[in-house]
Amino acid sequence: MAFGRKNVLDMTVGLPDFETPSFIIEAAKKAMDDGFTKYTHNAGLLEVRESLARKLKRENNIVADPKTEILCTVGGMGTLVLTNMALVNPGDEVIYPDPGFVSHRSHVLLTGGKPVPVQLKKENGFGVRAEDIEALITDKTKLLVLNHPNNPTGGVLSRKEMERIADLAIQHDFVVLSDEAYEKFHYGEENPRLFGALPGMKERTITLFSFSKTYAMTGWRIGFSTGPAEIIHAMTMLQEHFVSHPTSISQKAAQAAVDGPQDCVKEMHDTFKKRRNIITKGLQSIEGIELDRPGGAFYVFPDISAYGLKSFDLAKKLLDDTGVVTVHGSGFGQYGEGFLRFCYAVATKRIENALQRLDTYLPKLLK
Repeated sequence: MAFGRKNVLDMTVGLPDFETPSFIIEAAKKAMDDGFTKYTHNAGLLEVRESLARKLKRENNIVADPKTEILCTVGGMGTLVLTNMALVNPGDEVIYPDPGFVSHRSHVLLTGGKPVPVQLKKENGFGVRAEDIEALITDKTKLLVLNHPNNPTGGVLSRKEMERIADLAIQHDFVVLSDEAYEKFHYGEENPRLFGALPGMKERTITLFSFSKTYAMTGWRIGFSTGPAEIIHAMTMLQEHFVSHPTSISQKAAQAAVDGPQDCVKEMHDTFKKRRNIITKGLQSIEGIELDRPGGAFYVFPDISAYGLKSFDLAKKLLDDTGVVTVHGSGFGQYGEGFLRFCYAVATKRIENALQRLDTYLPKLLK
């Protein structure tokens, strides 16, 4: 609906406004000059997987065999669909976060599984709670999908809560798909840890990594997975029949990304953290909006229920009357109703202009 309109302020897509770092682009150019333009192993080039294994050990405290426990994928989406295809049979139940990334539910449906939403509650900072997961577990539960930090809410999990959820996975013998697309964008004091690094969880966790957000490589379509060799093998076999393998050139770019300097990641992290503070403070000052500062990612998910409109209807009114383009919370699941998602991975000036327009317009809806 916003396409082609003038004077709009787009706050929708999770697209970092940074360019891919130059050293990654140069590595891709060199890969082409060096002849990396042919088929690779279905799991990706071994030297790339070896670099990814070093990254896992260095940054995530996960020891993975590059030959059998790492798979290069076509973005994070590749891990999502391949994990579900490898593990979920018709009738199996998959617990996933709601509000949450829309494909978490869709990929379960593609396999004939049953999606079971676990509500992320505003009063818990949109961090999933072990007791809410436990209430949904049945003898058909096959997989738990977790996204931390969360899209669309920016919610994060404490280490204590992660350990409680890990205990449930071990006790009830299900696999965890840990979606770490926003791995680098935590803003709290606690040092983040991955599920696959928790005791007893390496053998039952598939961890999803994406280069799209971390290195501003959304169009390169490259990511990777790590997990138990048996599951990674099944995913590799499936990938052969979906896409063969990720682009060879993107694989070499990804290798350069993890092996190279990480100043670019810190710059993005620090910039997004400042923007988070600006947009949170600005929205909190608008009459009718309720919002706590999110712990990660680059989204805010304010409660707009005071305006008495469905989230889609309010999003459309904002587009039509102010030119501020948001995403309705109901687009992220049934428990997203009553909220809007704003992406702050955009220029600070755009954030400030959007806040000014919203502050002028929204309070009038309360009268």
